[in-house]
Amino acid sequence: MNKDPLRLFFFVDGYTLKKVNEFYRFHHPFHCRLDFRALKNWARQEALRVFAPGMHYALMDSHYYHPDKNPNVYGSSRGMTCFERELRYAGFQIHYCDKVGRDGVKPNMSLLEDALTFASYDKMDAAVLLTTQGQYAPFPDKLKMMGLPTLLLGWQFSYTKENRMVRWRTDPYLQELATYYVAMDRVAERGVCYDSGGLFSSR
Repeated sequence: MNKDPLRLFFFVDGYTLKKVNEFYRFHHPFHCRLDFRALKNWARQEALRVFAPGMHYALMDSHYYHPDKNPNVYGSSRGMTCFERELRYAGFQIHYCDKVGRDGVKPNMSLLEDALTFASYDKMDAAVLLTTQGQYAPFPDKLKMMGLPTLLLGWQFSYTKENRMVRWRTDPYLQELATYYVAMDRVAERGVCYDSGGLFSSR
């Protein structure tokens, strides 16, 4: 019986995480922020549940893909420094996007390139992807062809901003291609603060 731990890679689209975090901090009634350690631990346990029922341990590499260039090039703000410190404290490696202009942000497609590289070198058994963006549809499709399943963590929410309705949802085609899909907006509502077992911190 194979007792080796499940080898997971957790890929986080920073563009999506930025939008999700802003929603809960500024537009959700409870005004909490995501706790990155809680999110990472939840993702590991959910991946174990769907990919290796009965197994109790997994090794997980966690990678955050920044939607902008390295802020150090232009002088990082205190807020950005704290944000990145929290990500690193939670065990995330941070990758910056070098293919956008100084004032623009977009999904960092290095995420897809890195995932395929790790997979080609037999570094993972399964992948966890946090995104809502259709640009990443090739991610689960290509990994599936390599014999690797994907757990997709997505969100759907809406709010009013400057007298207009903003709607955010996970791309339907991306959902269809993933091996498993979790509606994280439903998971998040089960507990607001980290102390109650949820994905948020009141700090």
